[in-house]
Amino acid sequence: MFNHIHRTSTYAAGHHPVWPHAPLPPGPRWTHATCRCGWAEIAESHSDARVLARHHRRYAADHPAFLPGAALRIGGRAHQADATGTHVSTTGIRHGWALADGIGDSALAAHAAGSAAATAAYVAADRGAVAGLLADTGTLAALLGGDTVMVVAAPLPPEQGGGWDVAWVGDCRAYEYDPDTDVLTQLTVGHTEGQELRDSLAERYRDRPQDLEELAARQDNVVTSSVATADHDTLGHVTTTGPRRRLLLNSDGVHKPTPHASLVRAVRTFSDPRACANRLTLAARHSRGTDNAAAVVIDPVPAPTAAELVP
Repeated sequence: MFNHIHRTSTYAAGHHPVWPHAPLPPGPRWTHATCRCGWAEIAESHSDARVLARHHRRYAADHPAFLPGAALRIGGRAHQADATGTHVSTTGIRHGWALADGIGDSALAAHAAGSAAATAAYVAADRGAVAGLLADTGTLAALLGGDTVMVVAAPLPPEQGGGWDVAWVGDCRAYEYDPDTDVLTQLTVGHTEGQELRDSLAERYRDRPQDLEELAARQDNVVTSSVATADHDTLGHVTTTGPRRRLLLNSDGVHKPTPHASLVRAVRTFSDPRACANRLTLAARHSRGTDNAAAVVIDPVPAPTAAELVP
């Protein structure tokens, strides 16, 4: 089973695994080494890549693993300004994931989302979700016209509850799915003008919740926080207590047009995280969504017992 989880492959590289949007400079026979768990490195030769892959398989098998799946769909936009990021250390000890939704429909928005997601996942794997999100703030604040909203996740160690560590700004979301109860729980609360209306007018519209929802929905496209403006006081942060269950990260291009029941159906039906992420973005299209849609699905795998590691 665990050899199947840490199934590695190597192949000739034209791009870097962390920043795949530009070709590598001329040099040796650049080669990717990747694993199903999301680990990726780049080496200067095929033999070096195989050595890295063997090292990863050997040490990562001793630790809890995660099987991630990601999908992106451009919708009706000129630019794909959604992006995802994954970082897994070679030894399989540290993990981090991020999903960003660039603000606007421009090349600068796509650049902001791509760079933010890659950096956030890398930092979150080592220092937690909040540090991962804030690692991008200074860079994007200096990037005139380029900004993004984002959600970042990392696993918590057992001494801190053994659950999920999630930070976010804007209207990207995180959900956790419990298969025992078939409940998809939203972990995040959107930083939008629409959500502020829900909070401030909840008492006034207590007997007319549908009217309040219609009023607030018109303002859900206006975010009140972003990566470039984030600080410890304005970002959202939540942790869960283990055991960890399937985690879903998505952009508003998924959850806005798609009924909640369809989200639940997708995470219940598709056991493979890659197939599930693809289905979620497809559901947004079927629900007449026109925005970019992005989803990351992360399945936790318990650490193996000694008996399971015996060949």
